[in-house]
Amino acid sequence: MTLLSEHYDKNHRGRLMAEERQVFFPLRLRAHEASSNKMKYDERYTRYIERLGLLPFIQLVTRSTPNMNPCAITALVDRWKPETHSFHLRTGEMTVTLQDVSMILALPIEGIPVCFSTDAANRRDRMFDLIGAVPAVPDDPTKYRVPAGATYVWIAEHFSQCPGDASEEMFKQYTCAYLWYVISRTLFADGGGRTAPWMWLKALSGWDSKQSWGSAALAYLYRQLDEACCRHKDDASIGGPLVLLSVWMWEHFSVGRPKVIRYGAWDDHDNPLRQPTWGYKWDKVSEFNGDQKRMYIDYTNEFDALTAEQVITAMSKIVIICLVPLICILLFFLALFSCLA
Repeated sequence: MTLLSEHYDKNHRGRLMAEERQVFFPLRLRAHEASSNKMKYDERYTRYIERLGLLPFIQLVTRSTPNMNPCAITALVDRWKPETHSFHLRTGEMTVTLQDVSMILALPIEGIPVCFSTDAANRRDRMFDLIGAVPAVPDDPTKYRVPAGATYVWIAEHFSQCPGDASEEMFKQYTCAYLWYVISRTLFADGGGRTAPWMWLKALSGWDSKQSWGSAALAYLYRQLDEACCRHKDDASIGGPLVLLSVWMWEHFSVGRPKVIRYGAWDDHDNPLRQPTWGYKWDKVSEFNGDQKRMYIDYTNEFDALTAEQVITAMSKIVIICLVPLICILLFFLALFSCLA
């Protein structure tokens, strides 16, 4: 597909593959290990997470996340256009919207923007105030780069399980550390994949801030797609809310769509905010096996050959849902008139 900007024409994976016949590897997906049990969820966290509006999302990602397909995701990323923030397909343009964020991840899309200074000055003091601990400073800071945050290993070592006799202040600290770990791995995973950035802990400093986390997650996904579609190295990766992107792709396209194996037990604790989201439709899916380079080529060809009839749009779902009861009513009256006749 012809692009819109010479800058992206020059560097875009899609152009290089189509015009210069370059061969790329599938992108690596940054880990989503919120459900790996490295950080155990404590029901005492619930009342604080609920105040932030993140409870439905946390309920979804901490219990399980589906197996994702890096080959199919990469084939889709190759069709991303940073100029329009949409996927350009033979059938037209499509993109992930705030409605998708709300339905799939149940993140709040109303409220104030997740907007703050990323300045890391005095971050160690601020971090201690929020979670009660800070990573040790290397003996030789000039030799080792000190990240503006903390490694996931360090967070798990110090906050994996909240003590049963924890004070209220300690309990808040463990809740904050838990959220920092989870959202950094599932919503805002970056190219490094080892460190939870300080700025996301900073964003959790107010329990009643009423922030639009859904808008922030969608903007971050767009930025990750903008960068990933121009990455060429064999070990290139993509981060961001990839559960959102995967479920969105499976809902609309048959390309790379897995088979749903089963649904795990879901305990909503009689709380409406903890009921399943749209993402639960893909709770337990089949794994992706085979040669990744071969699968990547196959998925690319499938997207190239995609027709309008093979794309499931939100509107088509609504039309189907509305037509089914109308058809049933029509059939009922036809049968009634036949009996009367």
